Amino acid sequence: MGTIFSDTLVKLRTGAGFKTAYSFFQENGGKSVLGISYRKYLLLEQGKNLPALSRLTCFSYALRLVPQGPEANALAVAWLKTFAGDDVYREVLAPLVAPKAEARGMTPLHDAMKKNLSEKRYFLTPDQYRAILSSYESYLCYQALSNETASWKAEELAKTLRLDKTGALAGLKALKEVKLVKEPHKGVFSSPLAGMQIDGPQFNLLEASFRAKNEEYHKRLVESGTSEWVSTCLLRADGEVFKGYLPLMNLNMQAAGVYAISKKTPSSALFMIESRLTRLRDF
Repeated sequence: MGTIFSDTLVKLRTGAGFKTAYSFFQENGGKSVLGISYRKYLLLEQGKNLPALSRLTCFSYALRLVPQGPEANALAVAWLKTFAGDDVYREVLAPLVAPKAEARGMTPLHDAMKKNLSEKRYFLTPDQYRAILSSYESYLCYQALSNETASWKAEELAKTLRLDKTGALAGLKALKEVKLVKEPHKGVFSSPLAGMQIDGPQFNLLEASFRAKNEEYHKRLVESGTSEWVSTCLLRADGEVFKGYLPLMNLNMQAAGVYAISKKTPSSALFMIESRLTRLRDF
């Protein structure tokens, strides 16, 4: 028999696109990232154990939840209800910690969209993401081939992406080692991920250096491109209530994948879409 926490954990895990407990555990890096064995994680989903409260932050990131967003709050509340019991939670804790109702943000339409997108997602493991970030060449080759169904000769891909051939080949070899690309013929590469909604691991679950490396490659790639469209909005809002907007931002970024193609057209190109929320001043 499950508990409030185990039921919530399973619901959030399947809602994120992880179809099984094993896929969630493995694709997030296993014990080295989650801090517990698969057997102990399975006990959590079965309602036979409750994790230390300190593990919830790690689980939230692994579930791709927005920090302090509605779903992350729901996981924390489920933990408290399971730990303290419904009666104690309702009479003692609820008035202090219950999330603000107005921070919900997600509509039934957005929930349906999220469910549809989650069914097509592929989760990169930490080791795969380390390979992607092992060099700028591997980073760009991955970005190109994961959006391409055709096979490419290494030298042709390097020329198209404006990369050094030797560096591109080394990057492709690194991607091949973690099964992000295949080499059906010597010097010819293709990706098994074309057409999928690809989701990388949360940076909070990786070494701090990887965030800096990703930002470096990101900046370098943007500076080598041209700006197509810019939109900004400056507003004053309640910081706690405004967190309800973050899941919508996140979902809209994922929804851009609807426009993705995996075959070249006369006007096809690699585009980068960026979503950023910046706190300017506290006033």
